[in-house]
Amino acid sequence: MLITDLRLTTRFISFKTTYGISSATYTGETFLLLKLIGADGTVGLADSVTAVPFGYEDVGTLRYMIETYLRPAVVGYESLDVEAANQRLEKATPGHPMAKAVLDIALHDLNARQLGVPLYTLLGGAVRRSVPLIGAVGLSDTDRMVREAVDLAAQGYLTIKLKFGRDPRSDDDNIRAVLNAIGPDVKLRIDANQACNLVDYLPLFRKLDGLGLEFIEQPLPSWDLAGYRRLCAALDTPILIDEGVYTPHDLMGLIQLQAVDAVNIKILKTGLTGGKRIAAIAEAAGLPCLVGSMFETGVGTAASLHFAAATPAITRASECAFPLLLSEDVLDGAPYSTHPAEPEWPIPGGPGLGVALRPEVDTLL
Repeated sequence: MLITDLRLTTRFISFKTTYGISSATYTGETFLLLKLIGADGTVGLADSVTAVPFGYEDVGTLRYMIETYLRPAVVGYESLDVEAANQRLEKATPGHPMAKAVLDIALHDLNARQLGVPLYTLLGGAVRRSVPLIGAVGLSDTDRMVREAVDLAAQGYLTIKLKFGRDPRSDDDNIRAVLNAIGPDVKLRIDANQACNLVDYLPLFRKLDGLGLEFIEQPLPSWDLAGYRRLCAALDTPILIDEGVYTPHDLMGLIQLQAVDAVNIKILKTGLTGGKRIAAIAEAAGLPCLVGSMFETGVGTAASLHFAAATPAITRASECAFPLLLSEDVLDGAPYSTHPAEPEWPIPGGPGLGVALRPEVDTLL
């Protein structure tokens, strides 16, 4: 089916509470929503978000690149030719992976809706019917971080992710306090969003190495490949890479340097096509994977769940729960806005993503 139109809108949504990472504290976020329209009126949805300060694309950049350079690579072409579409997107401009990713996701949704099948069918079919979730604790004061972690553990979360990276001493206090509070039956992974350096943090990582952390995620700047190689060699705790992997080429370089132990795949960075390629490389290299979150709305959450459903390399609990932090979601019925009874989401049913926009949001597109 020919794609006849592409529409974009942005929407600011405040958070229920502040959420801190090493470089910023957020009170809300501006989201990009995209709709592709086929010749018969079938639509494909996707969303995206500002990656700054831990990435280099923001909503304004995404919108400009899509409207100016990438739209002509999609509109007027056959929607089912996804590989050809990705080739045209690459030729249209170097870089800008998130702008290309949002179009790739919308193409998959459009095609799956047109064919009347769940999106995961186009990705190879489901290997699981639900996706285990982690609970996320932002960077704040120790008391709040402990309180939030204990609350998540009480709700049944078996894995918790803790932000760190502002100061080795306070980070040490926060990590140990949370570990003591949640006990040995709950896994803890920690994420610095590139805020650390080896001089200040290698002594801390060595002290933490025997405490059973599941992962240390993206502690160093993504460009510090030598540092990651040194960390992987020095520590028993696996090093999880997020911001350092946007493309299959990124992961290949890390594997060749022995500078990665696990991969956090975020489809808002990679698209569904790129995410599957990255997952295949990781699986071939014996690296565990999980699906990450980039502050997406329920649209991106549903897409992430379909990706996780169809990707055998996803073997660790994933982060597909960011709408829980939003004061409102863009999806009709807000299916991802309250904690599930068990810490997992079922894979959406129905054609495509299996979700719909709220009518007042849909009218903006």
